[in-house]
Amino acid sequence: MLLAGHLAKIQGLKGEFLFHSVMDEPERLEGMQGLVLAPPQQNLEHGEAAPPARSTSLRSFRWHQDRPCVAFTGIPDRTASEPLKGWALWMPESAATLQEGESFRHQWIGCEVFIAGQKVGEVLRLDPGPAGYDMVVMRDLRPGRTGKRDIPYIKAWWTLDLPNRRMNLDPPEGLLDVNQPEP
Repeated sequence: MLLAGHLAKIQGLKGEFLFHSVMDEPERLEGMQGLVLAPPQQNLEHGEAAPPARSTSLRSFRWHQDRPCVAFTGIPDRTASEPLKGWALWMPESAATLQEGESFRHQWIGCEVFIAGQKVGEVLRLDPGPAGYDMVVMRDLRPGRTGKRDIPYIKAWWTLDLPNRRMNLDPPEGLLDVNQPEP
């Protein structure tokens, strides 16, 4: 399954939520089959939905002040919505369409990261970032280094070669050493 987004705050009295989408076109959720609501700690990326997660469908979709606003079948009002605030909405991968050169976040996991031909890390995951950039979470494999590095996915810095499970990074000087203690 693919994460479509999270239910943010409740909007009004009719069981609607402002929706924090992680997809480019959230309006595509309207009429989509196979949607699942799950608590935020339940990751459905590689697993099946287990209670309290539940199958659902959209009752309505609209835009409210440039943000998606969604309501679900079986959740008629604000009272029924309250326990679901913050939950994640998941969609089947088969419902997603990719354009040429696009990929899914989970396909990046395990890709090796190289800078100027030298292997420096391995992608652990790709997270939405607070500044609008996705963050590539990389295991640091440079000699003498340990831990993880969060590196913004700025297209000019990255080249993805998915068939070879390789990413080339051309970061600004010192980016990987920010907030590093002196050796």
